[in-house]
Parts: sequence; structure tokens; C-alpha cells
Amino acid sequence: MTGFDSGSSEKASGTAVSRLSRLAKFPVGVSLSYGNEAFSYNNNPAQQAAIKTHFSQLTAGNIMKMSYLHPARDTYNFTQADDFLKFAKDNGKTLHAHTLIWHSDYQVPAFMKNYQGDKAAWLAMLKTHVQTIATHFSGKVASWDVVNEAINDGGGYRNSIFYQKTGADYIEQAFINARAIDKKADLYYNDYNIEADTAKLQTLTNMLDGFKARSVPISGVGFQMHIFMDYPSVSTISAAFKRAVDRNLKVKISELDIPINNPFSAQYKAGDIKRELTPALALAQKKRYCEVVKAYMDTVPAKLRGGVTVWGVSDPSSWLIADLFKNAHADWPLLFDGGYQQKPALRGVADGLSGKACTNT
Repeated sequence: MTGFDSGSSEKASGTAVSRLSRLAKFPVGVSLSYGNEAFSYNNNPAQQAAIKTHFSQLTAGNIMKMSYLHPARDTYNFTQADDFLKFAKDNGKTLHAHTLIWHSDYQVPAFMKNYQGDKAAWLAMLKTHVQTIATHFSGKVASWDVVNEAINDGGGYRNSIFYQKTGADYIEQAFINARAIDKKADLYYNDYNIEADTAKLQTLTNMLDGFKARSVPISGVGFQMHIFMDYPSVSTISAAFKRAVDRNLKVKISELDIPINNPFSAQYKAGDIKRELTPALALAQKKRYCEVVKAYMDTVPAKLRGGVTVWGVSDPSSWLIADLFKNAHADWPLLFDGGYQQKPALRGVADGLSGKACTNT
């Protein structure tokens, strides 16, 4: 329950956005669920209308991850991804592919978990994985998240199964192997909290400098930007973007969402939970979205803007509801409400793209 009719509010105030993606010369994207997943776009005309109207690039939330595309050692399954790609192409959208390598336990194929072999064998197996998938999609996708979330909160490399078997070598080898097949797609390293965690950002910076020294073919950094209304500060976000900009790498806001509640805050832990999206909160969220996008526009030069992608279409579909808040209450992190009506947050993104003042009115 929103607490107010966001769609009617937008229309009445004259702040409705006609076509968000036309306000940018770079991709304005959204992640989508597919097929039998909850909130799939497939049989949802209202969701499809929002997608077709406002976004120029699509990302599959799940179906291009490892276990979907490569479920068994000698088995690859491209059926769902190809259908998703066709939907993007038929509607004039580019596709940002997510992701070639990710440590998540439920996304690492069982055969990899059970794989026996030394470091060289592991690197060879991962090379086959990356290059087989890259070959299938070469020339069809605009960009890849080549490696996802390989750095720890607090700095250092994540002790994933890939790190245990190969050290950090699997990361740069994934980029080398992807580029050997696809000469044109942008290749991103993608991670969360790199805009706020100083030690994590430093590990990333060191990795990027090492890549440069060894001529590893990376195009840019994906800043997921699962952030909050009150954290991190805009200046902190801008400074993180600048680390990539200073290295002449593209910056992509790759998974943006801004929930009203921050479950890590003292207020939340004390039981101060917002249970209704009041008009005042919706306008505060609008301002926050605007400030983040404006920071992107102000910090990242045009040639290095890889795009801005929001992680989901409507509030009820957000991963935050089930995964972060554990269904404890509703939250409203995205640009459309449950009826696919525009929220003030959409206007906030539009204002940030247009260089307008960020206000809570």
C-alpha cells in the first residue's frame, strides 16, 4: 500500500515524465524478470508499456547468470536468454549482459563446485565457460558484467571458490578471454558498496591499476548503487566515481535502487520503520534519486558514461523486499508503484539527467 495515489499525484502536478531515456545520450536501463519468475514482463502489458516507453537498455535479473547458461559441464542453455535478447531487439533496446562469473552459491553450477583440478585446469575450465558464452552472444550484446562481486566488504578479495582455486588470476583472465572473442562489447567489473566502503574501493583501485599495468582489457566499472536515503553522501559517491574516471574507465550505475527504509540504521534497529509511503517521503526519495544521477552527470564526462540502470521496474518486484527486508514490511525502492504508475522518483531521475535543481517539491 503506497499511502497515496502516486500516478494521480504525478499527473495532477504536471510532473509526469513522457520518455525517460530520451533525456540521456547514454543507456538508461532496467533489470527484468523473465518467464516463470515472479513479476516477469512476459505476460504483463502494463510493465511492458513502462519498459518500452522509458528505457533504452535491458538487463536480465537472473537468466544470464552462470547456472542458467551453463548448468552442466558440457551443457549450455541459451533458450531463455535468446528470447530475452529478441524482446530487447524487437523493441529497439540494447542488452547489458549479467554476468559471466559470480561466486554466489546458488548461481555457481554444481559441476564447478565439484570440479577437480589444479589451478591451470580451473583457469582452462573457466576460459571455456567464458568463451563459449561470449561466442554465442558476440555482436549481440552491448556490454557484459564480466566478473561480479569479487571483492570483500572491508577490502581484499572475496574467498570464493574461484579465488580458492586460482587466486585473483581468474578475474583478469575472464576479461582477457571475453575480449578475445567479443572485440566490441564493453567489459565491466561490477560490485556493490564500492561507492561507500573505503577499503573495498581501494582494493578495486589497486586491481584496476594492476590491470592497466598488464594491459588487461577492461572497459569500465559497474557501481551497483544499492544505496539508502541517508547513506552514502553524494560527495562520497562522486569521489568513488572519480577513481574510475581518473583511470579513463567508463562508469556505469548498474543496479540502482533507493529504499525508504535503511535496515542498517540506528533508527531502523530501534523500531523506527516507515510503513507508509507518504507524499513527503516520496518527494524526499525523488530528491535523492535526482542527487545521485546529478552526481553522475557532474563527475563522469560524456565519453565515459556507460549508463544508468535501475534494478527492477515496480516496487513490489524489488529484490530488496524479500532478500534485505525479509518480507518484514513493504518498501518502495523503485520508480514505479505496483500498478506501474510513475512515482516522483522517476521525475527525480529525469531532473538529474536534465541538470535541473534537485528539490523535494
